[in-house]
Amino acid sequence: MKEFLTKILGWTGDGGVTIEVFSIYHFLYLFIIAGAIIGTAFALKKKEDKTKQKFLNILSIVVLCWYITNFFLQPFVTESHTLNIDKLPFHLCTLMGIVAVFAQFSKREWFKETAVVLAITGALMYLVYPGSALGGISPWCFKVIETMIYHGMLLAWGILSLTTKQVKLHYNKMWLPLVGLICIALWATIGNVCYNSNYAGGGEHYDWLFLTGTTFGLSPYLQPFVTIVAIYAVSASIYLIYFLCEITSKKIREKKKTDVKNT
Repeated sequence: MKEFLTKILGWTGDGGVTIEVFSIYHFLYLFIIAGAIIGTAFALKKKEDKTKQKFLNILSIVVLCWYITNFFLQPFVTESHTLNIDKLPFHLCTLMGIVAVFAQFSKREWFKETAVVLAITGALMYLVYPGSALGGISPWCFKVIETMIYHGMLLAWGILSLTTKQVKLHYNKMWLPLVGLICIALWATIGNVCYNSNYAGGGEHYDWLFLTGTTFGLSPYLQPFVTIVAIYAVSASIYLIYFLCEITSKKIREKKKTDVKNT
């Protein structure tokens, strides 16, 4: 069974055409994901709030189920037949796939707002620059498809939560994602310390949330600061874009009202 799934799903592909960062296949995936999100947003635009809420409920559950399924499916589709420990929920994206469900069904608006912004931030940063996750593998192998679908759905949940008005961002609460990010950094640090201590004498090293400095070659004292600032800068940009869209939308509505009065 393992051999069959490995052959069919092909974790690393067939060794032929490969996908690289910023290659045509990478941009093709981005185009498909963006098109799917925009199309869904327009499809939900005139739906009732109850329908929008139900759709987001289902989407958040699907994201979680997809994450869990793929995590435990890896031993059957990888050549090593082992779990990919790096996919434990210590990275921003893997953690938000779990948090999204709790946020979706939560009645705490601050929790929803924080989760939505960080989900968009993590998924967007990964999709735009997946780094070493791409390179030397087939664009249609299991590894690429599953991670693109996962991050695409996580991004869709965050963006559609805003476009459907199920979640609203508040200018005076821009500090919330920063606090949430610091909490996630502490959580990732626990994973880095506890897991990597088992490999003090050698072996594979994990750099969850890129805090240890091993991934980018920075000082372990400087790297956490750089990581948090970089990620929060994207989160702040999401707030800026959101408010610009709100201002533009408000002006358009006011102009339409003025035109109607003048006719």
